Amino acid sequence: MRKIIVKEGPMVFLRDIMIMEILATIIFFFASFIANYEILYRSTFMFRYVRYDIFLILIFSLFQLSYIFILFLNWYFSRYEISDKEIIKKTGLLFRRRKAVSMYEVASVEVYQSPLGRLIHHATIIIEHNNGRVTKLKNVSGFEEYVHIIKQMVRGVSGRMPTKDPKILIEEGEGLFLEFKETLRYDGRKGEVSKELERVVVKTIVGFLNADGGTLMIGVNDDGKVTGLDNDYKALPKKNRDGLENHLTMLVKTMIGLSFAKYVTVKFESVDGKDICLVTVREGHKPAYLINGDKKEEFFVRVGNSTQPFSMSDATDYIKTHWG
Repeated sequence: MRKIIVKEGPMVFLRDIMIMEILATIIFFFASFIANYEILYRSTFMFRYVRYDIFLILIFSLFQLSYIFILFLNWYFSRYEISDKEIIKKTGLLFRRRKAVSMYEVASVEVYQSPLGRLIHHATIIIEHNNGRVTKLKNVSGFEEYVHIIKQMVRGVSGRMPTKDPKILIEEGEGLFLEFKETLRYDGRKGEVSKELERVVVKTIVGFLNADGGTLMIGVNDDGKVTGLDNDYKALPKKNRDGLENHLTMLVKTMIGLSFAKYVTVKFESVDGKDICLVTVREGHKPAYLINGDKKEEFFVRVGNSTQPFSMSDATDYIKTHWG
């Protein structure tokens, strides 16, 4: 059974120090109103050997060193153990605590990067569970690799990409693992079927195949408004869900390749009384190319919230690092 160890980065440790500093300042500030500690100190034998101001410096220094040391040990010995079956958080120094959630309950795996996180290439991995619980692995270095491994584990136990309620996905908006397309093939502005729109849809699928997978929603515009699939249905020989699924599957087979069809799952949901198509794409076993009508191959990768074309040299370097 595979197991990976994920430690939260040093920024978590620094955050805890800052919180403790603020709390200590507040406590000592209000404590100063309760009693005159200088008078109490002068009544002790220590006053004969150490001045009060020096005593304060020593006490505060020892106090700070003590809680910094304890916070460091707590951070150092805290970790997440992620296996094929569960995610375990182990914390505590003397009294170890253990919290576990099943990998079967994972609904989504996402990444959040703060401005500082982008600067030092750290990020928070957000794992949401079906029961609404959220597990956050904060300030993780090398987060891309961990996200990739976690998603592979989720796929191993569920046989699918982690998904959420479509309404929640729409509210969150487009991102690294989610793309909206208003239509599959019907151009509403021109009032006709557009091969270019079909190409754009397949391009997005290629981008997900070449990255860490993702979900494409057809029937939702860029603003997150549900437009539905009625116009696409009318533009198909079989004017229903089956007709659209068959056509999309054929596009994948002819414009990407038959071997990649197993990584693409199509299902339909009804949102606000309108049909939308959810195309779930898993990471491919090898590089995927978009095959144009002239048999020319193009390489795309999902980067951020868009699908980017790669030059031949960039594609070669990416393939070496991504698939080894």
